[in-house]
Amino acid sequence: MPRRPRDVGPGFHHVWVNATGDWDYFLDEVDRIHWVRLFVQILAEMRWKCVAFCQMDSHVHLLLEVPDTSLAIGMRELNREYSCGFNARHGRHGTFVRQRFGSRRIVDGPDLLGAYAYVVLNPVAAGACRRPEEWRWSSYATTLGLADDFPFVDAAAAISEAGGREQLRSAVESVLLSRLERTRPEPGSGRVLWRRVTT
Repeated sequence: MPRRPRDVGPGFHHVWVNATGDWDYFLDEVDRIHWVRLFVQILAEMRWKCVAFCQMDSHVHLLLEVPDTSLAIGMRELNREYSCGFNARHGRHGTFVRQRFGSRRIVDGPDLLGAYAYVVLNPVAAGACRRPEEWRWSSYATTLGLADDFPFVDAAAAISEAGGREQLRSAVESVLLSRLERTRPEPGSGRVLWRRVTT
């Protein structure tokens, strides 16, 4: 069965990329920094805005504002350049990226906020940190003004939709707390899926 045509029209898109097989997408900080540099080049070439991004070990999430139909072109270039560099540096051969990138169009303002929270909460969901602003390889701390690591990030659309920077933070915290309530294990089950985050 042929793939359904990808929606690559202008607008906001949640995009994700995974490595193939058992490989992690990032093995060390050099990989992560190399990817960021390539990503910044693509943003400039394609005239995209990065609303948010989050690098995990096995994959990366992006929240992009794309002004035209260049999403597939830009992602193909980013994946090709990163894959070639990764393979050369780590002595790896063959296809590195699993299939094509995944993407979903953002349909409205609430969807934008939901996707934003999903992207920045990935490291908390994976147990890599307790709070999303603690994750070094996410744009969230930069957006909150707690760091200046990723000045190319432009979260103005998400901030505006939330009603301000603090309201955006509150919206993310609200999603986190609702997940904590839903995933809390039965007492005595021995399962710890999430730890409650206190402010």
